[in-house]
Amino acid sequence: MPESSGNAALFLDLGGTLIKLDETQEIPQDSNGSVIVELLDNVADRLRPMREYLMFVVTNQSKIKRGRFTMDQIEDALRVLDQKLGDILTAWKVCPHDDADGCECRKPKCGMITELAGLYGVDLSNSIMVGDSPADEGAARAAGVKFIHARDFFGWR
Repeated sequence: MPESSGNAALFLDLGGTLIKLDETQEIPQDSNGSVIVELLDNVADRLRPMREYLMFVVTNQSKIKRGRFTMDQIEDALRVLDQKLGDILTAWKVCPHDDADGCECRKPKCGMITELAGLYGVDLSNSIMVGDSPADEGAARAAGVKFIHARDFFGWR
């Protein structure tokens, strides 16, 4: 792992943090199977001015393993998300596994965070994970980054 250059980063969950979920709390798809990327309230307004930070999306997507999404569909959605945010995302990592796989990348483990940190010289002790679930909080703790719940970070009440 490269030595940290002191870069501060925001690690962001996807569904329920940046984009809306459907009534079953899943990432929605349109009739063609494309992921619907509808930003949640205040996401763009809060993130756009934070360009001085490296910004990463780290997302569990076990529906890839189950055949409900493809990696291409999720990556297309992440590109659309980045465009809607003004091209501010540094990178993203997608875990296509489910809990039974026991992989190191699936949140609440911290593999996605630590891999990105190593690639981009991130100082984890000076970084933040924003998410909406106990798995997000667990990954933050495991990686040694501060956790802020999405409702607090984006000012939802």
